[in-house]
Amino acid sequence: MIATMKRRDFIKVVASSVAAWPLAARAQQQTKTAAPARVGLLTVSPPTPAMLNAFREDMREHGYVEGQNLSIDVRWPRGSTEEISALAVDLANANLDVIVAWATPSVLALQRATSTVPIVMVSVGDPLGSGFVASLARPGTNITGLNNITADLSGKLLELFSELVPSLKLVGIVSNSYNPNVAVQLRRTAEAARSLGLLSRTIDTSAAEDIEIAFARLSAEGADGVILLADPLVLGHAQRIAELAQAARLPTAFQRRENVEAGGLMSYGTDLVAQFRQATFYVDRILRGAKPADLPVEQPTKYYLVINQKTAKALDLKIPQTLLVAADEVIE
Repeated sequence: MIATMKRRDFIKVVASSVAAWPLAARAQQQTKTAAPARVGLLTVSPPTPAMLNAFREDMREHGYVEGQNLSIDVRWPRGSTEEISALAVDLANANLDVIVAWATPSVLALQRATSTVPIVMVSVGDPLGSGFVASLARPGTNITGLNNITADLSGKLLELFSELVPSLKLVGIVSNSYNPNVAVQLRRTAEAARSLGLLSRTIDTSAAEDIEIAFARLSAEGADGVILLADPLVLGHAQRIAELAQAARLPTAFQRRENVEAGGLMSYGTDLVAQFRQATFYVDRILRGAKPADLPVEQPTKYYLVINQKTAKALDLKIPQTLLVAADEVIE
C-alpha cells in the first residue's frame, strides 16, 4: 500500500511537471524567437503596487516575463487628470500590442485616440452606456474587458452605511464630475438617500486639494458621514482621505477595500486587484490573435463587504451583529 501511494505521488509529480513544461518552454521560446509583447497600461491615478504585482504575476502564469518576452509601459497623469488625453494619444502611437485601461476616463481617452489598438478595460462602470461596446456578449469594437457595475452598488452601499452609522441623517457625497461613470453613481446614491429619509450634500472634487476642501465643508455643515463615490482619485489618495476623516471624526464609506485598509470605515464592492489579474486573460488571448470585438465583457459575480473595526471603535461605533456576520472581512 505504501509503495502504491508513493508510485501515485510520483505519477502526480511527473504529470504536474509535464503540464507545467509547455508554459515554461513557451516563455523561453518566445524570448528567443519572437519580439517581446508590448503592453501599455493607462490609469487616471497611480496604480497600487498590489495591482501591478497582480498583473505581472498573472502575466507570468500565461508565459510572459517582463524584461524577457514582455514590456509594460505604465502611464498616468502627474498633474491634472486632463493630461489623460495626451497620454492616451502617446500610447496609441507607441506601436503597442494591447493597452490595459483602468477606469472610465482612461478608456474614454483611448477610444478617442484609436479605433485599432486593442484595449482591455478594467473596472469600468457602464461600458455599454458609455459607448465602449456594442453589447456585453459581443463588444464589436477594439475594446473589451471587465465591467464593474459601480452604479448598481451605490444604493446598497448607502443602505449598509446607514445600518453601520445609525445616527446618519445628513450624508455627504464626494464625487468627481470628470469621471463620466460618477454621474450615474451620484444619481443612484441621491435616490437611495431619499428612500432612506436622509438628507444629502454633494461636493465635487477633481484634485487632491478638493478632497480636503470637501471634508472641511461637510464637517462645518454637520454631516454625519461621507460616501466617496468610486473613482481612481479616491483610491489614489486613500491615506490622506483616512486622515481627513479621522481628524473630522466622520465615518466614511467606499467601494474599494483599499480605502478601508488605509483607515476608512467600510466598503462594499468588487476586488480591484482580482480584476487586474483577470485582465491578463484578455491580454493573453489578444496576444495570441483573438480580436477584442469577439471577447465577451466579463461581469462581476462577487461583492465584498469590508469593515474596519479599529476605525469603528475610534468613532465610538458599535458594529451590528448582522454586519459582522455578513462582512467578508473585518479589519482589526
